[in-house]
Amino acid sequence: MNIVLSAHFDLARPVMSIKMDNQKLLGLVDNFAGVFVAYQVSRATGTTVYFTNYEELEFDGAIEVAQSLDKSQTFVIVIDTILETELKGKAVAITNAYGFDIRPLKKLFKEKVDFIDGYFEREEDETYIYGQKYGLKTFYLGIPIPQDYHSTTNSILLANIDRATKIAIEIITYLETFYTSL
Repeated sequence: MNIVLSAHFDLARPVMSIKMDNQKLLGLVDNFAGVFVAYQVSRATGTTVYFTNYEELEFDGAIEVAQSLDKSQTFVIVIDTILETELKGKAVAITNAYGFDIRPLKKLFKEKVDFIDGYFEREEDETYIYGQKYGLKTFYLGIPIPQDYHSTTNSILLANIDRATKIAIEIITYLETFYTSL
């Protein structure tokens, strides 16, 4: 099984910059918290990451990537943000699971991950494209942010990005072991 990551990087006017200091990422962090986590996970694990564009419009980037992947051999983890209010105090959320049984992940990671049953934002993120439209195994890994998704005054602690990265690496390690043993 080939695990790949997908994170979108859409950024639109009026945002001219995003600031990062030694503690926080500040500004329109909605997409970039996911991009930063995906980058760090890829560097640590060697997992391929696709940084897609146009998620905020018609998912053109995810569609192009999905069409290039072997659906019988690929597992896609979409890394994006989720509102802190949607989580139950956990470091990350997993939702929108398509094409595989999520129960083993729930059992192993219940202390670190908030598992949201069903389809969160059913047709409004890349998991719908990868899982529903193209039949790939996929799920959404949400990094919590405090304000609304498109807020230009949002922020996220770099420590939270690092913590989400660590958990994502643990999940990928488990999935690689699990799917290799099938």
